[in-house]
Amino acid sequence: MKLSRTASVTASLLLAGGLVLTGCSSPGATSEGNAGGSSSNVAEAQGALTKENFADRMSKAQLEAGSVHITMDMGDSVEGTIEADMVVNEDPQKVQMQMQMNAGGMDADIRLVDGKMFMNMGELSQGKFFDLSTMPGGAGDISAMLDQMNPGAQVAGFGDALTDFKADPKGPEIDGVATTQLTLTLDTKKMFEAQPQEGVNIDDIVAALGETTVYDMFVGPDDLPRRIVMPNVGGVGTLSQEFTAWGEPVTVQAPAADEIADASALQG
Repeated sequence: MKLSRTASVTASLLLAGGLVLTGCSSPGATSEGNAGGSSSNVAEAQGALTKENFADRMSKAQLEAGSVHITMDMGDSVEGTIEADMVVNEDPQKVQMQMQMNAGGMDADIRLVDGKMFMNMGELSQGKFFDLSTMPGGAGDISAMLDQMNPGAQVAGFGDALTDFKADPKGPEIDGVATTQLTLTLDTKKMFEAQPQEGVNIDDIVAALGETTVYDMFVGPDDLPRRIVMPNVGGVGTLSQEFTAWGEPVTVQAPAADEIADASALQG
């Protein structure tokens, strides 16, 4: 398995799941803070979310919160769970994430830390981590992925990709939080063209997801997403993500030297 394939699949999951969808950074935003208190009051004072302001407001709120826990359901046809803890930062090198995947018969521990990506695939990697940045072209692939996880990197192409926007201020209550339901329709090709990845064939993504991609985003009064839903992703059913623990401390540690295997085994 080549790095471009491994990194591309992981990046596509992140992108299609909406982790990096809401993109416009704010000069005043930082990576520290929490989702409550003044953030909520400021968001409410700004009024309703609109097509013109929702990306900027949501991105700023996420940067101010600084961290989040994500639970992903990959659809009815893919059994298992994906759980991730993530540190959000507008500096790609400061983004951190640890994802535990037990889905589709695959167990994996994926870590992004200090600009590097490590992957432990259980029995397939004999319980060891591969440092994917050490593979030919790996550092470039991972750098591109991290750039795409920067909220500020998304805004230019996102505006072109958005073809329809609807906001229902009476969305469902999620974990005790009242939400606004945003229904976004995007041109799939334009969305991925705005965030190109080496080794990813955009036409294949369009064939799998369709010419348009619909997201339902459920946003709290603090401008933080509580749930994102995509219907019938690639024919496997509804993909959904739950966002909790905004602003709670998250630390991701790189594997120890004796936990890292020779990544050349992935090549060929």
